[in-house]
Amino acid sequence: MSLEQRCQQFHEAALGVGKTKGAEREIGTLRKFLHKNQDQRFTDKGVSRLFDTIQLYVHKEKLDKTVREGLLEDALKMPFTVFNTKQKKSMLKWLEALRGGTTSVSTGSVVGQGSTQLLSLIDISSNDTLSLMDSETGDCYDDIPLPAGELGAAITNAFDNTESVVLLRVQLYDSKVTNIVGIET
Repeated sequence: MSLEQRCQQFHEAALGVGKTKGAEREIGTLRKFLHKNQDQRFTDKGVSRLFDTIQLYVHKEKLDKTVREGLLEDALKMPFTVFNTKQKKSMLKWLEALRGGTTSVSTGSVVGQGSTQLLSLIDISSNDTLSLMDSETGDCYDDIPLPAGELGAAITNAFDNTESVVLLRVQLYDSKVTNIVGIET
């Protein structure tokens, strides 16, 4: 079965018109599929169906919130060759809404205080400063201090032991990183 056909099956199951093992089991299968095939080249149609499938499941109020959050977290970890920046911003908004947050996603290089944005971790220098990049605009942020404690350890661990892009949720004010809020691996 081709990737395109599998994406179609996931979409039909989410719509309730195809074979299904139940929404929560389908989501579990979809999460495994995404992880296993993250290095594959999907067609635009396949990506569109996957994105629509995720959207359908996320907005099903009857589903367990943690299941929906897990699906979004896995989808956000996919490389930009699978889901583009616009799709990931939508997914991030859905995740924030599920978590009850009021955080807005930045659409420009200057963001209001308290707004958060996902930046790619490029490097950790020997003096424990980070280099970050906005994948959408190409803007780089250098000499950002590595946070102390558990968050700093988690960032270092993810950078050293993860092959995929490590995304950091940061607060920006006047085009400067003011705080590292969390990590998305």
